[in-house]
Amino acid sequence: MKTVRVEEKVIEEALNQTGFGKFNYKVLIVAIIITINSGISFENISLIMPAASCDYKMSTIAQDHIATSSLCGLAFGTYFWAFMAETKGRKLSLIIGLLLDGGANVIASVISNYYGFIICKFFNGVGQGPQFTVLFTYLAEFSPEKYREKLLSWLELPVIFGAIICAGIGWLIIPMEFTYISSSIFFFNPWNLFNLICSMVALLSAFLVIFLPETPKYLAETGQYTKLMDVLSQMFRENTGGTDNEYNERLKKLQLPEVNDLLAKVKSSTNECKDKSSFVKSFIKFIKQVKEIMKPPYLNRTLIVCVAMYGTTYSIFVVMLWTPEIFDRFAIFEEKYPNTSASICVISEKLYSKNATQDNIFNPENCPSKLDSTVFSHTIISSLAALPGGLWLPLFIDKFGYKLNFILASVMCCLLYIGLLFVRNSSQNLILTCLIDALSFGDSVIYYMLVNLYPTHLRVIAANLVAFVGHVGGMLSIIVVGYLIDDYCVLLIVMISVHVGVAAMFGFFIPKGLPT
Repeated sequence: MKTVRVEEKVIEEALNQTGFGKFNYKVLIVAIIITINSGISFENISLIMPAASCDYKMSTIAQDHIATSSLCGLAFGTYFWAFMAETKGRKLSLIIGLLLDGGANVIASVISNYYGFIICKFFNGVGQGPQFTVLFTYLAEFSPEKYREKLLSWLELPVIFGAIICAGIGWLIIPMEFTYISSSIFFFNPWNLFNLICSMVALLSAFLVIFLPETPKYLAETGQYTKLMDVLSQMFRENTGGTDNEYNERLKKLQLPEVNDLLAKVKSSTNECKDKSSFVKSFIKFIKQVKEIMKPPYLNRTLIVCVAMYGTTYSIFVVMLWTPEIFDRFAIFEEKYPNTSASICVISEKLYSKNATQDNIFNPENCPSKLDSTVFSHTIISSLAALPGGLWLPLFIDKFGYKLNFILASVMCCLLYIGLLFVRNSSQNLILTCLIDALSFGDSVIYYMLVNLYPTHLRVIAANLVAFVGHVGGMLSIIVVGYLIDDYCVLLIVMISVHVGVAAMFGFFIPKGLPT
């Protein structure tokens, strides 16, 4: 039987009647743990890049390939997760993604081959996909309209805590003095243990999601009306302490024909019809949804949001993945040339450029076996600097709105990146990095806005399209960093600044709410 879509306003009204309480906090806590894992996953890569450089004999470009592989996985998996979330549900997408994320990291921890490690990080990136797109939809579709924006805006903080936790674990584990070598093709060093520990959070998150239900809006979209009412009733019971009958009475008192139709469908066994379409039919439906967001009335907002996300992530992923390496470069330079002032561009040119006295090709004899302690301390400090931004959004989002927050943060980041050209020591670099980190929440703001820009049946598709564009932007920026930072650093910084500036400009044109 063909599934008849339940109007979104009906589900919104039914959700509002469930109240807000224990159930919503339960879902929020799991969402927070998942976003903590997101922060750990990216900080994990940024610390492994310099830490594993000796074992894998990596040049700057070789390090860059590790970060690129993860972002390539994120981009590659985007529409796979969108298709799964629309056809199999938000919950299953999250579980499989988290298992893939954690499992790939476990395998990467015991692989002693550079290319094998890169392949694992690719699948690690694929597994992270639902955490950046499906999760926002999952939490939003359980949340009454009154609390939705506030709940989503709190998800920036756990990412920051994840980065701080990861840097702290790295500081404890990576400097340890142990190594295990069983043959010429296998080793296990402190950074391998660090990677293994970081994988546990993803696996824990997958376990916790198992005990949560599918979202009401997805169940309504797929015609699973009995399960829909079971979930809504469960929410009402846990939030208010009431009974299923009391919830049904609340719905009847609304005296809305659409709600009464929903209750009638629940009672009718003939309407219990999860849409078990063939793969081909599901894929055709998926393609139609993709086409729908690329046509009026959604085309304009889709293009605007995609450009804004591209420019934003072009800069954010550089900060997330290259900050520890930059701190390490300052530490090496200041040890080699004490009392000498230099910006990151001067340092890169002096130590790593083709014209430098130090060969650009990796030299294992000169490889520093340990990361300087300032790499970890500065990484933690810069992550802590992001806390004000994470607190600002949930506390002031209702007063200033997502749009204004996005524009102001992007403009200030644009100027701060140019400021990197004028720093003269590691302390100044740390201060400027902290300011950039504090304002680098533009991607999260865009994800929050998507919930209000698209209806339920297009929300996951739109989120994954925007995420795909963002991941492509991040991947290209990381590739560019690897090839330009040593010899064309000034050009690199200007390019990053321009991208953020363009994102700010397009932010002015982002609409508010669904099209009329």
